Order: sequence, then C-alpha cells, then structure tokens
Amino acid sequence: MKNRFQDPKFCVSITAPNTSKLISDVNSAFKSGAHLAEVRLDSLNSFSLDKIQELSDVHKNKLIFTFRAKHQGGLSSISEPDRLQILIKLLDIKNSIKDIESDTFNKNYSLFKNEKNLIISWHNFKSTPSTNSLESLIKNISKKLTHPKQIIKIVTYANSLNDCNKVFNLYSRFEKSKFQLLAFCMGETGSITRILSPVLGAPFIYCFSGNKAVAPGQIKLDTLSEIYSNFA
Repeated sequence: MKNRFQDPKFCVSITAPNTSKLISDVNSAFKSGAHLAEVRLDSLNSFSLDKIQELSDVHKNKLIFTFRAKHQGGLSSISEPDRLQILIKLLDIKNSIKDIESDTFNKNYSLFKNEKNLIISWHNFKSTPSTNSLESLIKNISKKLTHPKQIIKIVTYANSLNDCNKVFNLYSRFEKSKFQLLAFCMGETGSITRILSPVLGAPFIYCFSGNKAVAPGQIKLDTLSEIYSNFA
C-alpha cells in the first residue's frame, strides 16, 4: 500500500460572519499550508456571487462552497426554497467545488447531475449505522453519479471505536469504484478516522486553522502536519 501519510491533503473548514473576514480566513488557511478550503456560505450574514467568483478565481479549484441545510448542521435560517436557489446559482461559480446534501441531490437530480466538481454529502450527527447500511446508502447515491471527479462524503458520529471501524471498512468495499469516497466520523472518539482516512483512500481531510473547530472532533491543521511528519 502506498504510504499516503507522505502527501495528505488538508481542507480547512471556514465559517465567517462576513465576506471580508471570509477572504482573510481563506488567505490565512492557504498560508498555513492548506490545500483546500471549505467555505460555509451559510455562516455569512450576506454575500454576493460576484465576490464569491472573485475569490474562486484567486484560488482556482481549491475552494469547496456549501450552503448547509439547517437539519444538516447549517447556520442559516433561510427557507429551503431560498437555499436551493442559492445552490443553483453556485453552479455558475467557475473554478470551484460544490458540496450539497444527498437528499437535496436526489430531489433535484436534474439540476446537479452534470456538475463535475461535486461532493454529495450525508451526515448522521448522533450515531454510526452498520457498515452494510452505509454501503447500501453509498451504492444508491453512486448510481446517479456521472463523473469520476464526483465525491461521496459520508460523515457519522462515533460513540465508540467500533463505530470508527464501521467507517474504515467502507474503503475496502469501494476501493475499485469509479467515484471517490470520503468517509470519517465526528466526535472526539472519531478523530482517529480523520487521521487515518487518507491512508485508506480519502482524497483529503477536513481540519481547522485558528482557535475554533468547525465540527466536533476536527483537528487543527498544525497538529495534523506534526502527526504526519512522524510517518514521512
């Protein structure tokens, strides 16, 4: 097996209250060594698509834009129809990656199916279903994928190390698939899955830069770099 500890890719998650803070945080993340940045648009008080396009042009193909739904941990209280309209408009943002929830993808498949740089996300904030259940979920999503660059992202909550192993087992089951799998667990116990997922095939790792994690169990970029330096 290739030693993927040697070249893991870091994706810093960013929640900012306004566009100026967002731009500052994105620039800071890349200066700190991030390869990608996840931009949580649902954290912004307001934003213009022109500003988002400008930011995307500066950091070509390095930004992941998402506007997370409230029931999926989103920070905005806008209506679902309004949120969907934002997601549709994001498809016009060039040189970027978009992340949408699996239920949104399924309900609006015709709108999103041709987006090559797409992450389809599924979250469980309380527990981790069985490996077989997660496998069935991934297979159902994968049937609708149209491009090998598209990523299926599965995120569960680990209440035990056994939960972590359920997620680890997914990688061998989809090792030869035509899509990319990104699966890990939230929570303190789940932190180990964030560290080891690139070894099993995850395209990158979510982390944070600064003083506050965006999600439970997220590890600071500097800490991850130190961990991986031991395996170089």
